[in-house]
Amino acid sequence: MSDQNNNDADVAIESPANAVGPSESTGSRPEVPEESRWNRALREITTGNVAISFLAVILALIVGAVMIAATDENVQEAAGYFFARPLDTLAAIWTSVAGAYGAFFRGSIYNVYADDFAAGIRPLTETLTFATPLIAAGLGVALAFRVGMFNIGGRGQMLVASAAAGWVAFAVDLPWGIHMIVALLAGLVAGAAWAGIAGLLKARTGAHEVIVTIMLNYIAFYLISWMLRTPGLLQAPGSSNPKTPAMAETAVFPELLGSSYNLHFGFILALLSVAVVWWILNRSALGFQFE
Repeated sequence: MSDQNNNDADVAIESPANAVGPSESTGSRPEVPEESRWNRALREITTGNVAISFLAVILALIVGAVMIAATDENVQEAAGYFFARPLDTLAAIWTSVAGAYGAFFRGSIYNVYADDFAAGIRPLTETLTFATPLIAAGLGVALAFRVGMFNIGGRGQMLVASAAAGWVAFAVDLPWGIHMIVALLAGLVAGAAWAGIAGLLKARTGAHEVIVTIMLNYIAFYLISWMLRTPGLLQAPGSSNPKTPAMAETAVFPELLGSSYNLHFGFILALLSVAVVWWILNRSALGFQFE
């Protein structure tokens, strides 16, 4: 009886030592390469919160102020006798920076010297009009960044998309509403196809998307420039200038604030696109797969 108990004790003592741990049974995990500092910084910037965006704007204003002051002739002249009269240099810096940012505000947000509110708000409407295609292009860049692709080709993709949408707008005859949608879809498909060139080259040959998209920007620029100077392509008939024919009224976005302003319904579509992309990236299963 005692011998059997001793044997059981030996088994109980030896079994933990002979047991195979989880790490040994499953094997060691491969080491994940450490993310580079630049990739980590870029990822944090593109996926950051409102505070990071706000600080980025403040930093841009500070850097701009330094460049404005450094290139202003009055500041340079006053800096020559800074130690004798330092207040003159500071006053010149304030005058140059405040004057530049004041003009920037009046030209892009609100003109305080306008006769009435309708005229004063015109700079803001123009800013929103010019920002509309940039918002759309920025969404494409943001989607690429989320999946780890550094898309630097937004400029070229905008040019190709605008050329395709413009050609449909002046060369195709369709009813109102349908014409607008078809032109918009043509621009989306053309821009996506141009961006897809970089993705295809990366998948097939391993070409770096940063270099490829930068090169595609120049190709798109010179390609569209050539098409605008070539009769039968994008150049207006009977014109020697690099311009397209006028867009058909059926393909033009309706105005939002009347004929006195250039702001159109495309701005609303851009805002809706922002909401859709935000939902895809942060609330959908597809967005989590992107990460």
